[in-house]
Amino acid sequence: MVQQLIVGSHALVHNGLKLREPKDMDVFTPDTAFAGAEGFDQFWHESFQEWIPYGTHRYATLDELYTIKASHQGWVLKNGSWNKHAYDLVMLKRTGAKILDPLYSNLYKVWEGLHGKKVMNLDQDKSEFFDDAVRRTYDHDSLHESVAFGDRPVYESILKDGATVDVDSRKLWALDHESLVRLFKEEICVTALERIVIPKNYVCSPGAAYLWALKRTVTSLTKGKSSRFIIDNLETFMKPDPDYVKRHLANSDKLVKL
Repeated sequence: MVQQLIVGSHALVHNGLKLREPKDMDVFTPDTAFAGAEGFDQFWHESFQEWIPYGTHRYATLDELYTIKASHQGWVLKNGSWNKHAYDLVMLKRTGAKILDPLYSNLYKVWEGLHGKKVMNLDQDKSEFFDDAVRRTYDHDSLHESVAFGDRPVYESILKDGATVDVDSRKLWALDHESLVRLFKEEICVTALERIVIPKNYVCSPGAAYLWALKRTVTSLTKGKSSRFIIDNLETFMKPDPDYVKRHLANSDKLVKL
């Protein structure tokens, strides 16, 4: 009995959203006849059985396509599709597409099994947390101070009492939408400065550095609800703060050199 859900560009076109010329037909199906067949890209996981039961032969809806793309945007895939999917997510969101929560949760677990779990330990002292392979010129916190949108960096308001790194999730998700955007944009700007702009002695494109840092933040520096929030608001985050380098340089008195 047939059991197929057509996803990818063919499904986008079927739903009236032609973002590119469709090539291979992407199909979620247990039918191994599609595996390796020319013109088809087949994938299946046993947890799809309830979502795609026997007798299914249809195209994914826009909400399903948005959810599929959002659920694996937290990983850098070998096919180099991150930027393409970022564009698709923005265009899908403009149509009113939204994340389907139960489906997102299930798919996220599937991709964790396929691409590996993200492991981040924030419950440690700042000196331990930032003792990694990044060669730093300035104290990380002082970089936050140099790009803060307000008097103080937003992240300071969400730390657990007495902690220097560990975030209080209740404080984090109590923030309003605009404060959440500022929180993550500050982190993206700091990552761009620390990893690209400063090591290149400021001779680089601030916009390109910011977009690199956005991808890095989504795929390596956040997980769970945090990465999902950024992914679900990608159009907002893909607009680089045009003044973050100027603001950083104007606040050079706040920088603590290491």
